[in-house]
Amino acid sequence: MSLFLWIIAVVHGTLFVNAVANLVHFKRQRSRSFEGTLPKVSVLVPARNEEPNLPRLLASFIRQDHPNAELLVYDDLSEDGTWSIISRFENDQIKGLRGSTLPDGWVGKVHGCYQLSLAATGSVLLFIDADTEFHDAGSLQAMCRRFEARPKGTMITGMTLLKGRGQLIVTMVGNLILAWIPWWLGKHMPSHRLSAVNGQCWMIDTVDYRRLEPHVFVKNQVLEDVMIGRYLHTQGLIPLLDDVRPELAVYMYTSFVEAWRGFRKNAAAALGGSTWTSSVALCTYFVVFLIAPFFNIWFLASLYGIKWITDLTTRQPFTVTLLAPISYFLTILIGVDSIITRSRGQIEWKGRQIQ
Repeated sequence: MSLFLWIIAVVHGTLFVNAVANLVHFKRQRSRSFEGTLPKVSVLVPARNEEPNLPRLLASFIRQDHPNAELLVYDDLSEDGTWSIISRFENDQIKGLRGSTLPDGWVGKVHGCYQLSLAATGSVLLFIDADTEFHDAGSLQAMCRRFEARPKGTMITGMTLLKGRGQLIVTMVGNLILAWIPWWLGKHMPSHRLSAVNGQCWMIDTVDYRRLEPHVFVKNQVLEDVMIGRYLHTQGLIPLLDDVRPELAVYMYTSFVEAWRGFRKNAAAALGGSTWTSSVALCTYFVVFLIAPFFNIWFLASLYGIKWITDLTTRQPFTVTLLAPISYFLTILIGVDSIITRSRGQIEWKGRQIQ
């Protein structure tokens, strides 16, 4: 076997071992729980044009048995009935914040999260997306008890249960999170470049948040969750990945087309800071996962193995795993589309231009 193929074999092997280690880690860390009195938690939800999703989330929050919780929703100048939904659900625990003009230099979601943090009164902040849903009455309390039992000097981000349409694309979220990041290393994560948070769900002590103000640091970043994770790591607050699939589901997209557009908005940024670096990264990904299997059948088996482990961890249907090469191919196409669209300054999401 040539040196080229040996290098690819090492990459495949490393990703497979890492995915297995993360799966084992998930099973072990679910037993962690805090038995004392829980502090107040503020659940913070940025929302722009979320009329279809908010009723599901707010209804699931009302059912929660957490003894001391509030939920704040920031309506980011929505053009649909988002504010009327918030108003309908408002009570002592659920409150809405009406957004104003987006300041220069800020990305909409990042600005919304920061405004929510300023209004929060809890000792713990839980940032979640508007398309999430708590599974049952004990979900929020279970998440908070594991958060309070975490090691010192850490914060928590969650691997959610991914639902909705466009699963051949959406499934790659879990694949990237679980195959490429060694979460099983915990506090011993060696580099900030290996850290990230999942913007769909992350928890942090309010004291730590106000001291570090991560949203201010990444105010102009479309890939804000990855950058927040790296920033927190450099400040000595290590992100740990928690398995919140039994507690929190995310209905990411309502159609394949919407999923494509959603991933296109930040795929180029995930690949690299410039057109050149993102193009090189995408070409490397293409060679490792779609060209290499033509040289050796074991690379195809490895591709399926990595995908099977990450799909098993994220509870994806086996039919999605069987179509793994299509998911990898779609990832390549979305990357190309994102790089071209970004270079032309044409990336748009929910009616706003994204740089």
